[in-house]
This record gives sequence, C-alpha cells and structure tokens, in this order.
Amino acid sequence: MTHTYKVSIIIPVFNTSKYLIKSINSCINQSYKNIEIIIIDDKSTDNSLSIIESFDDDRIRVIKNPSNLGTFLARKEGIKIASGEYLLFLDSDDYLLENSIKILLDSIKDVDMIHFGIIHEPLQKYATLPKIYTDELLNENIAKEIIIDHFNQSWLNLCGRMYKTQLVKNAMKKIDFIDKHLISSEDTILFFIICILAQKSIGIKQNLYIYCENDSSITRIKTQEKLQKQINDRVYLKSVLCLIENDDELKSHKYYKESMQNIANMLDYFICFSKKFIHNDDIIPAYVKYSILSMKYMPRWQTIIKTIIYIFSFGNKKL
Repeated sequence: MTHTYKVSIIIPVFNTSKYLIKSINSCINQSYKNIEIIIIDDKSTDNSLSIIESFDDDRIRVIKNPSNLGTFLARKEGIKIASGEYLLFLDSDDYLLENSIKILLDSIKDVDMIHFGIIHEPLQKYATLPKIYTDELLNENIAKEIIIDHFNQSWLNLCGRMYKTQLVKNAMKKIDFIDKHLISSEDTILFFIICILAQKSIGIKQNLYIYCENDSSITRIKTQEKLQKQINDRVYLKSVLCLIENDDELKSHKYYKESMQNIANMLDYFICFSKKFIHNDDIIPAYVKYSILSMKYMPRWQTIIKTIIYIFSFGNKKL
C-alpha cells in the first residue's frame, strides 16, 4: 500500500547516551522513509547532545533546550514544530522495530489514534503490559473503554500509540499553561485529554515498541528527594485537573467527569505509592499505612500481597 503521509517521531533526551544511538537508528532505518525525527535535548549533562549531532540525516530536527525542562515540556517543544500528519512518541532509551511506521500506516483507516504493542527488553516473563484496544472505538466510547471500563489494564502514557498530529496539538492547547518541570505522571493529563477529544481509535496486536529496562532512569530512583518530587508533581497535576474541569469542549463529553475522577484517583494512588518509601517515625510503618490507603483509590491484589509479605518479613523484605 502506497502512502504519502508524513510521520513525526518526537524524542525527548536527557542523559541517555548509553541507549541513544540504537533509539535514533531505529527511526532512521524505518522502512517507511517519509518521516521527521524531532529530537529535543533537554540540557543533557552527558554526551547525549554530541551523539545527536553526529547523525547526518536531513530528516532530523534538533531542539536544544536552554535549561532542563523535564519530559512534558520537552515533548511540548516537539509537538509545536511537528509537521507530519501523524506523530508518535519515543523515549530515548527505547526503540522501534524498523517496519513500525509502515505497519501502522497500513492499518490507520483514517483514525485519530492507533494503539500497538509494547514489549520489554530484556523479556520479562511476568511483566504487566498495557491492554491493546484493537476494536474500532468511536467518539465517547474511546475514553469509556480506556479510562473507565479497562482503567486498571491501561497505560495512560503517550508511547505505544500513533496519533493524528492535529489531535495532539489541540489537546496540548488545553494545558498550554503548564510550565512546571515534571518527572512523574507527566503523560497522564495530555493522554487523558487526547482520549476525550479523539473521534476514532483502532489498534493492532504487533509489538512495535521496545521498552528497555534502564536502571538509571529518573523514575526508578527512590531517593527521599526524588520521592518527594514525585509526590509534588502528582499533587500539581491534580490541581491541573481542577483548572480544566470547566472547559466547555471537554465537559460536553458524556464520560468526562467519570474519566477525570479516575485520573484523580490514579494520581492519589501514586502519591500513596511514593509515600510508602518516605522515612518516618510513625507507629504504623509508612509502607503499610500508604499501601492500605492506596486501595481506596485503585484496589489491586498485588498491593495486598506485597503488604502481607512486608508485614511478615517485619519490614525487611525489599519490594
């Protein structure tokens, strides 16, 4: 099938030199050639920028942030200049299969959003992977399926989907006021709005996105400072939900309020998750206290099992 669509790939980069060559090469070597690769260097302090600049491909567009803005604002810079009819997001420590874009374009059928599979590298036998919404979903049923009916099975992040660029630009306009450096749940609000605005969605089962285990990723570091930053970010994102609560276009959606409540619950759940690891001198250990509280927002059997293990190991079990 012959396509004329241009596809934008947006890659925010911060100190991922170990993975960056493979990530960029997976875009350059796509079998479908009509792409632009927008790489935003978010003021890396390693040699990531020199790696980016070593590539000689006129499809690469480089943005150099003057300071470290965080992933959300870095992506926002890429969204602003994206010129393709479709776009997708790639984290700079991950990569795409080299026929991904062609497979997606062969499947789009004039949709706003197409879901595809994500797989871990190295493979994890019991890894939790996002549900792929392969059925054709229309209008209000998109948010209903993803954010309500199958909420606990969804990954509310931007990767693992390809979007109409204009849809993403329109969604970003709703939260253009965000100017905060975010390290946690930074995709959540934008993806939520995309689901509310989208009119047609499909999916394919193929695993096209390779999620690489990066132990140095900022989301994996559990220093007390980082944990508090995660908490602060999610509290801030809850305030963003309040600011967009009365947006006329969004609130006309049948499932807007219910979807928004689920997003708020998810943020509260992850606030509790971070608080589990904050040191305190309370009689009830923080791990137990906030594990129990988190069940109020997102009941999960895994949380119950881990809490029981923690209690019977007298807090010495590393979870």
